Amino acid sequence: MKIICILTACTLFLIQTVYVHADQILPTHVPPAESDSAFQRSCTEIIEDKDKKKFDEDWENDLFFEEEIEPVPDPIEPFNRAMFQINDKLYYYLIKPVSKVFSFVVPRDLRVALGRAMNNSKTPISFTNCLLQGRLKDGGTEIARLVINTTLGLGGLFDPARNWWDIEAKKADFGQTLGYYGINHGFYMVLPLFGPSSARDGIGTFAGYYTLPQNYFMNFQHKLIIFSADMVNYVSINPEEYDNLKRDAFDPYVFFRDAYIQHRAELIKKRR
Repeated sequence: MKIICILTACTLFLIQTVYVHADQILPTHVPPAESDSAFQRSCTEIIEDKDKKKFDEDWENDLFFEEEIEPVPDPIEPFNRAMFQINDKLYYYLIKPVSKVFSFVVPRDLRVALGRAMNNSKTPISFTNCLLQGRLKDGGTEIARLVINTTLGLGGLFDPARNWWDIEAKKADFGQTLGYYGINHGFYMVLPLFGPSSARDGIGTFAGYYTLPQNYFMNFQHKLIIFSADMVNYVSINPEEYDNLKRDAFDPYVFFRDAYIQHRAELIKKRR
């Protein structure tokens, strides 16, 4: 059991740090993994084949939008770089092999369904922040999706809200909400479990964790296992995503830092 806990902790540590989950450098409709930290990037959605083209277009638009972005201080860059390198090695020597085994054992359709169910369970984060940002209609949309997909979608394994009624997800998180009200990043940081983040978004991560009802009914060990499985599942569906983002970067650390900052700025800009 101790070995299982260690492996799941390592899994969670790596994915959250390296995979800058959908809430970080990826478009809002692409996972989460809600990514957020261990419990932070919890709004990550699984990319399905039919959405791949749209994802590529949105990724390019979101990541390289024309408005100049105010730089975020990086006073602990040596530490951040060290953490990035550790996570990078863990990815290639642990997470990628584990995800390949998972892909071999579990059919893709089932893995995609599991990803949808996890995203469905994280709806309270989006709902709460839509309300905090004054997006009442979007908040209602998130509740409608939760009810429909939890019932007709068998706990979120399927997405009838989108497929039958064209009700799209409206993502939001606490870091975005703080930015919406004018609070800047503070400083950039890369930490175990929390991944690429900032002082502001770190606070948002903490708040998001307490928004999920399920966190009040599970012990820490169960949370590690569930969230680690969620992250491994995501990597198994998108096995080359990290490699593709990193491949042409002259300095991967700077690329991921700037991409994270730019995308977070774009998320807030869209809501103002």
